[in-house]
Formats: sequence, structure tokens, C-alpha cells
Amino acid sequence: MTAPQPSAEKIRRRAYQLYRDRGGRPGYEIDDWLQAEYELTQLPIRKLAELPANPKSGADRSIVGLVHLALFIGENI
Repeated sequence: MTAPQPSAEKIRRRAYQLYRDRGGRPGYEIDDWLQAEYELTQLPIRKLAELPANPKSGADRSIVGLVHLALFIGENI
């Protein structure tokens, strides 16, 4: 099962916010879009990794552990 992807509208709104935060300078449209897409797809994974493991639930602990492992591997490749 794959995680739901952000809609193009959500990506567009975030990209526009990045554009405005940069002072509205043109020429970075693709960068803004890719940054927005990255933030909206990766941020939920990073938030999950920050969750403390629930000692009463081995399943929760293993999911958080897998996310930590995936982030560690991704940062060290």
C-alpha cells in the first residue's frame, strides 16, 4: 500500500508560498515546484520518525523503527 500523494493544487500552493518567501523573483519555478513536492511527500515520513515508540504495541515500535532505518540509509547513500 502506497501513501497518498499530495494533489497538484497543494503542491502549487506550497510552490507559490516558496516563491513569495523568496521575494517573488522569477526564474525558480521548477525549483519551487520540486521543493514543494519534496516537502509535501517527505515531511510526513519525517514526522512519523519523530514519534516515540509505543512500548505497549510492538507494531507501532516496528513501524517507527523501519522509518528511522529508511531515513538513516537514505542519508548515508
